[in-house]
Amino acid sequence: MQEATQELMHGCIGILSDGKPGHLNQSLGLADALLRLRPELDVQEIPAMPWRQAMGELLWPGNPKQDMRLLIGAGHATHLSLLALRRAYGCPTIVLMRPSLPGAFFDLRIEPRHDGGAENERCWISEGPLNRMQPSAARSNDGLILIGGPSPHFVWDGAALRVQIQRLCNGQRQWQLSGSRRTPPEFLEALSTLEIPGLTVHDADALPTGWLACELPKSAECWISPDSASMVYEALTAGCAVGVFDLPAQAGSRVASAIEGLCARQLVTPFDAFATGCEPTVPAAAFAEADRCAQRILERGWL
Repeated sequence: MQEATQELMHGCIGILSDGKPGHLNQSLGLADALLRLRPELDVQEIPAMPWRQAMGELLWPGNPKQDMRLLIGAGHATHLSLLALRRAYGCPTIVLMRPSLPGAFFDLRIEPRHDGGAENERCWISEGPLNRMQPSAARSNDGLILIGGPSPHFVWDGAALRVQIQRLCNGQRQWQLSGSRRTPPEFLEALSTLEIPGLTVHDADALPTGWLACELPKSAECWISPDSASMVYEALTAGCAVGVFDLPAQAGSRVASAIEGLCARQLVTPFDAFATGCEPTVPAAAFAEADRCAQRILERGWL
């Protein structure tokens, strides 16, 4: 990344950041895919402006020196900054979500399917949030287990998850398990006391930065609690065979519906199918939503 004040020699893709890692990961996923197609471009991370400053820039835009070709943002706090910098640079804007402002304000919206939007010229529907994962050429026979926690989309049942994890770890693979910031500490403590053969339990806070990005692409199989929907899409993009544990869905949850859709299309394997002998498999076609969207952007002539 380069400082916002640095003058660039090549055309630039600007990423508006609200400081939230999940939102930045989505924007970088699209930017990475664009760079694979146009490696001569630069990427610049730009902090989102406070709303008063953004409104000032909308009314009296500055005279920037960068050759900005495209602006990308995710997160409601980036919306006004995207519009202000579009006026300053005169380049297209892409927002990676259903925006809180009218969609017509932006040149393109890329909305995850679970947001419930409809595909049209200015709104593309992606299968889940975009991400930075890429499959690895070298893949081990080991597996990952990723656990979330209480969420608005599924009823948390730690005891049921522990039973499923015990059934999964049947000696055929070595497994690494990581919780998240949402995982109740008592869940990991109880799981560790079971001393399940072949299972290593990690505290997410104790893992080095980038651990998941390193381990996921080289893992053969990944099982995920369904509340961690973004991890499901990252595991698919990384080229893993993906399974989801069973938790009761909250009524009306679009995220739960999206997970059900992935199961129905046999992109992921639900645990109840695994329990009857159905093993997760890698999807026949590569799951590469960021690359698909990047190709469509180039076909529009924006870079």
